Amino acid sequence: MSERNSPNKHRPDMHEHILNLIGQWQDATQAFDEAVGNKLGLITAEHRCLKALMDGPKTAGALAQASGLTPAAATSMIDRLEKRGFVERQRDGADRRKVLVAMTKPASDTLGKFYTPIAADAAAMLAKFTPSDLSIIENFIEAALALQQAHVDRTVSEPLA
Repeated sequence: MSERNSPNKHRPDMHEHILNLIGQWQDATQAFDEAVGNKLGLITAEHRCLKALMDGPKTAGALAQASGLTPAAATSMIDRLEKRGFVERQRDGADRRKVLVAMTKPASDTLGKFYTPIAADAAAMLAKFTPSDLSIIENFIEAALALQQAHVDRTVSEPLA
């Protein structure tokens, strides 16, 4: 095992420094999303809904889950977003009884003005890493996401008292 990967060769303060950087990254990501949401007049749930739609149409139930809302509240949110031209309801091609919610082209273009540059910059940043580095980064992010989701689930399910 190389010195770089040996758990016994880490600086004692490295873990604390990395944890601090993760917190800063989370804060910066949240600040970016809030800035975009503020520019577009979106509350957090609406912004989460639109981000969930960036990769394609979803059911109202999926959007409720993505935005952290009850199904009834998600329906109201979808109605508001539809009135403002951000989303549209459409029939599912495979099951005409099923209704999907899709982002409109103007909304997609508007969100793209904010998210395309950061995605391009992230791709350029990642291009500087070796395949081995990228594998380590991928493993770390997958583990960090699983850890974060486990704590979200725990927080949601545990009573406060």
